[in-house]
Amino acid sequence: MREGVIVRLATVLVLSLAGLPALAQSDPPVRGVVRAVRDASIATDLNARIVKLPFREGESFKAGDTLVAFDCDRTEAEFRAAEAEDTVNRIALDNAQQLDRRHAIGRIEVQASKAKWDKAHAAADALRFRVRDCRIVAPFSGRVAELRAREHEMPTAGQPLLRIVDAASVEIDLIVPSAWLVWLKVATPLQVKVDETGRTYAAKVIRTAAAVDPVSQTIKITAGFAPGDTSAVLPGMSLDATFERPGS
Repeated sequence: MREGVIVRLATVLVLSLAGLPALAQSDPPVRGVVRAVRDASIATDLNARIVKLPFREGESFKAGDTLVAFDCDRTEAEFRAAEAEDTVNRIALDNAQQLDRRHAIGRIEVQASKAKWDKAHAAADALRFRVRDCRIVAPFSGRVAELRAREHEMPTAGQPLLRIVDAASVEIDLIVPSAWLVWLKVATPLQVKVDETGRTYAAKVIRTAAAVDPVSQTIKITAGFAPGDTSAVLPGMSLDATFERPGS
C-alpha cells in the first residue's frame, strides 16, 4: 500500500515537471579584463632636463594640460636667432625682387637671395617645432597610470616618461570558444562581476575579432558596459562574464 502511494506521487511529480518550461541554459563564466579605450605612453626625443612634472600617479588631468615641461632656454634662444635670420633674409629677398623689377639686378642674384631665405626659413621652422616639443600636453582627459621619470632628470631620447589612461572610457576584453559564434553576436547581452569591486554590471558585445585562433579554437571579443555608474571600475581589473544563450 505504502509503495503504491510513493509510485503514484512520483508519477504526478514527473508529469508536473514535464509541463514546466525549460530553464535557460547558461555557459560557464568566462574570465575577462577591463581595458582603457585610450591608453598612451608619453615619450620625447628631446635631450633636455625635466623642469616640470606636475601630475603624480593616480591624479587626474584635462586635455591640453601640461604633462611634462623641459628646460629649453638654449633652444628658445636659438629659435629667436633663427627667426631674426629669417627676417633679415626675407628683407633681402624683397629688396632683390624690387631691384629685379627695375632691371637693376641679375636673375642669379635674385635666385640666390631666394635660396638663402628658404634655408633660413626652414631652419627657423625646425627650431619652432623643437620649441613646441619642450612642453608635452595631454592629448585627452584622464589619469596618470604610471610615472617613470622625475623632475630634474634628463631622459634619453625615446624613453617613456609616463603612462596615461582615460579611466572614464573602458571596455572589456574576453576570450571565448569560437563555437559560440553560432549564437554570440554583436549586441549579445552579458553580466560581468568585477573581482575588485564585487559588483555585477550589465554589458553587451560591441566587437568580435576578425579571425579565430585555430590552435585554441577561441576568438577575442570586446564588450562595453551598459549605461550606469561604473566609476569604481578601473583599467586592469579582472572579472567573470556570464552569457545566456538566446532562446535556450
